[in-house]
Amino acid sequence: MRTVKILGSIGTAIAALSLVACGQKSEVPPTPAATTTQETPQEVQPVVAAQFATAPLIDPNTATEAELSAIEGLSPAAIQAVLNGRPFVSPTALHAAIGAGLSEEQQYAIYSAMFVKVNINTAAAADLQLVPSTLAPGKLAREIEEYRPYKSVDDFSREMQKYVSAGVVINAAARGSSRPRR
Repeated sequence: MRTVKILGSIGTAIAALSLVACGQKSEVPPTPAATTTQETPQEVQPVVAAQFATAPLIDPNTATEAELSAIEGLSPAAIQAVLNGRPFVSPTALHAAIGAGLSEEQQYAIYSAMFVKVNINTAAAADLQLVPSTLAPGKLAREIEEYRPYKSVDDFSREMQKYVSAGVVINAAARGSSRPRR
């Protein structure tokens, strides 16, 4: 089960970042409510991970109360903070509204399901630090900053393949590039 969460959240993070990889315009359709995760037999984890990696992220600026309620670890108070704090212009703005008192595990679960889109070529380090990652703290943010600017989603995907499997990056990039532009 941990494999599903790790691969899924990395794919989700890359998808979130791919969506804005080169300053492309963001027009993301509303996302369906998140589904709950169940224990998965070892032999089907890769299939589930691939599907989870391409699941749409919930946009906190457009999510319904029901969609927010489906996010594991998001308390009723945090849901109200999201609903009342809109619009969020950055991940740090969202984190300021809901991050107080969150454990690292809760933060990881919440930001794997819901994230504010950023332009990876211009995003502040603090915003990149909030991207869920199984890498050492800060490593993903440092790597993203080191190779800026990215000329295309493919350029970004190629660079991120050094840190996660190609399948996850390809799924995330395909999801990101299929939208008119995060």
